[in-house]
Formats: sequence, structure tokens, C-alpha cells
Amino acid sequence: MPAADPSFTWQAAVIGYLTVLVAAFLVTWVVTDLLHVRRTIYVGVLAIFVIGLGGWYTGFSGITLQDVVGSNPWWSLVAGLGAAALVTPMIRRLPKRPAPTGLERAELFAWEDVVYGAAEALLLAVYPAITLWHAATAAGWTDTESGKVAAGAAAIAGSLLVILVHHLGYAQFRARGARTVLAGALFVCGLQALVFLLTGALIAPIVAHFVLHFELTMRGDELPPVAEDREARGRRQVRASLEVSGPAHSLLRTQGSRTEGG
Repeated sequence: MPAADPSFTWQAAVIGYLTVLVAAFLVTWVVTDLLHVRRTIYVGVLAIFVIGLGGWYTGFSGITLQDVVGSNPWWSLVAGLGAAALVTPMIRRLPKRPAPTGLERAELFAWEDVVYGAAEALLLAVYPAITLWHAATAAGWTDTESGKVAAGAAAIAGSLLVILVHHLGYAQFRARGARTVLAGALFVCGLQALVFLLTGALIAPIVAHFVLHFELTMRGDELPPVAEDREARGRRQVRASLEVSGPAHSLLRTQGSRTEGG
């Protein structure tokens, strides 16, 4: 695991984690739920946001990009593919829908599989795990084997919390029927955080998340934020119109009755 500067305190590392936690929720809730930004633009916003957050923490903690890339990228690649392979049977049980082809598929591969996948891997699996590991190291936990286990458990638990609040920022994950999908996201992204802890290199979770997005889009699954179906939107607009017009019609009938009675 990349080591922070020796002068980096556990309090500073906790501040780093809390910053990641709050930012992970706000980037989804504000951009997709409040501003209703469509997914293509959202992915760009998320990528810039994640790069900026990572740049801030590396300077804050004293680590370098070389530290988090790791000394053995091939081992990291294998570990990432292994994590993806564990998830593949779950993905194959999902209902298959018509998948994009041709130029549209190439665009999705570059933007939603690679860029989106890398950004989410960093935000959900790398940043929370590394900040809490730095906090545990500065507090002296990692001086013993049992302390390292406790530090790893804390890093995974903290990553799961970030994964949870990040997904709850999407309106679709706050729906009553989304609990199973949310549990799946916690398992898959939590596994990627574990792989990062074991390898200490960000390549592993990035590869795993890239493969996840690739498999989902190949099965015709729409990544969040899901665009609202036109038919559903039309039904919602009609229902809202009826809710407004209903009281108005009642008022007009009442006024008409009074005029006839007068």
C-alpha cells in the first residue's frame, strides 16, 4: 500500500476520508438528481471531479502517482481480471436486453466502459481505502499483524460506506425495489476495494470496474443515471396534469352551481 509522508497525521487522513465520503454523495445527488444532467455529460463531470479529488489528496498526503501505480502492474492486472471473473456469473444472471452495436458501441466502450469505469473505481475502491489505511498507519495500527487486519477491515468498511452513499445519490437507487441492485453494487465495488488493499495498486480495481461496465453494456444494461423512459415520463405528466386540473374543475362546477342558483 502506498505510504503517506511520515509527518501525515491520522487526523489529516480522516479529514481526507470524510472529504471523499461527502464528495462521493454530492457528485451524484447534485449533478444527476438536482440538475438532471444526462449521463454522457455526467461521466465527464465525474471524471474531472475524481481527478481533482485525487490530485488534492496526493498533494495533501505526500504520495505520488508512481506509488499508487505499484511496482508490479502485471500482477495488478491479473488481480483485477480475477476480481472481474468472480463477478461475471452474477452479471450473466441479469436479464439480457438489446445491446448497442457499431459506432454507438465504440463510443460507449470509450466513454462509459473506460472513462466511467476508471473514475468510479478510483472514487469507490481506491480513495476511501487508501485514506483509512493512512489513518490506521499514522495511528500505529499497522505496526502489528493483528493491527494490519484491523486496518484492512476498517478500510473495507469505510469503502462500503462511500459506495453506499454514492449510489444513494442516484434517484433510481433510492426506490423501494432497488435494494437488491444496491446490495450487488456494494458487493462488487467492495470486492474491488479488497483487491486494491491486497495489491496496493490502482490498476487492479480500475481493470475490474472496466470489465464490470463492459459486461453490463454488452447485456444492454443502462448505467446510472438511467434516463427516464419516455412513456413513463408521459404518464407522469398526465397524472400531474390531472392532479392540477381536478381541483380546478371542481371549483368551476361549484361556481357554476352558485350562478345558476343566484
